[in-house]
Amino acid sequence: MTQPGEVQPIGDGIRPTVVDLAFGTPLVHDPEHGLRRVDRDVRPLLESVDQMSVVVDGRREHLRQVWRRVFAGLDLPAGRPLVVGHPSTWGPRRASTLADFGDGRAPVALLPRAVLVARSHADLTVRRCAVVETTHLPRPPADPGHPRPAWWDVQIVGRGPDGWVVERSGLIRPGADRAPRSSPSADGLDVIDDSVEAVFVDGDRSDEVSAAIGVIAGHAVAGRVVAVDRELVVRLGHRTGGADEDTMAPGADPGPLDPLPVGATRRRSGTLLAAAVMAILVVSGAIGVGLWQRGTAPDAASTEVGLGRATLTVPGDWRQSEQRTPSGSADDPSTTRAVFVDPDDGRRIIAVLTEVRAGSTRESVAGSLRNRIEQRGDEVVTEFSAATRFGGRDVIGYRESPASGGAIRWYVVVDDGLQVSIGCQAGTAAESADDECAAAVRSVRVSPSS
Repeated sequence: MTQPGEVQPIGDGIRPTVVDLAFGTPLVHDPEHGLRRVDRDVRPLLESVDQMSVVVDGRREHLRQVWRRVFAGLDLPAGRPLVVGHPSTWGPRRASTLADFGDGRAPVALLPRAVLVARSHADLTVRRCAVVETTHLPRPPADPGHPRPAWWDVQIVGRGPDGWVVERSGLIRPGADRAPRSSPSADGLDVIDDSVEAVFVDGDRSDEVSAAIGVIAGHAVAGRVVAVDRELVVRLGHRTGGADEDTMAPGADPGPLDPLPVGATRRRSGTLLAAAVMAILVVSGAIGVGLWQRGTAPDAASTEVGLGRATLTVPGDWRQSEQRTPSGSADDPSTTRAVFVDPDDGRRIIAVLTEVRAGSTRESVAGSLRNRIEQRGDEVVTEFSAATRFGGRDVIGYRESPASGGAIRWYVVVDDGLQVSIGCQAGTAAESADDECAAAVRSVRVSPSS
């Protein structure tokens, strides 16, 4: 077993089972059986981490013994490597209470949840992110006479040659965004400094998660402030994020993901239908990204381009090329595509315009897209968000991991029967396209249909 918090490759290339203890409701993903929710509340055990023993069914037992029984009941594949995510604030001593459940036939890695969140939610271009958890376990002792103020835990996680590691920690008090800068209550927000490229927020109460996103989005310059997708944590938590695993050079201009307009009917072969399903996701837009903070005007060198009924702003020195129709599929006259490429570093902005049914709204399109993503059942499209903000406007978002090339973040605007999907892809050396992409999304305008 690795030491608690240690990050290293495990299992000689065998994909491990991932268990996220979350906030007391474990979630399991193993390659043999897929995703499983565990019908057991382990929060009392997480709350008792500082105790030697715990009362279970009226009997006092050693805490490690109870954990062994819990994991034995998870029906995990024998001999397969195991990754377990524990509360991010736990140090090695607390994490060691989970150290006795391995079967001895395969390695076990005990990692802070913040590391699993970074592994599963950050794409190849992100070097440093923040993970904010609004639920603290174990809860501090309650003193009615001296009530403790609430706080949110923050872990700053960085990507190194061997993968993601927690670099530093901090606390944010709810309402810190309203406190004077000189107030101690405002200091917690400073841990999310300009080096942080994305913020992921989780907790056992959705209202607190939403509140934290609002507070952080008003402060951080990070391009994305979004809620954690717990299913994604266990599905992709096996990835270390290290150099050997994640090195992938972008390929040629990404092939078009042929979007199927909502409400449209087209007869296609099985191959074409697969392309259409993938494409509808492109029409969707990016990961559920957060608020674009800078709000600056497009660069003076930018130029406005017209694509069908839409116009948008792109850097003036980027070359435009038409996107090819997918191999084996018919060209769709209801869809317009274009790619804008930085000639120096290969960064791309991809625009896909699709006519949809009259009266379609962002909400109805997002519902249709969500259904198609769930039907896919793979990991090509992840981090779907039906409502997020990017470039100062409300969009649909998700992240696509194409077969070749780097990840693409898609942002979708729906207006007057038209879906405008803006895809953003980093350069050949992971140069960020966030600024240019935010300007493009902010500038999208749709002309009325005739």
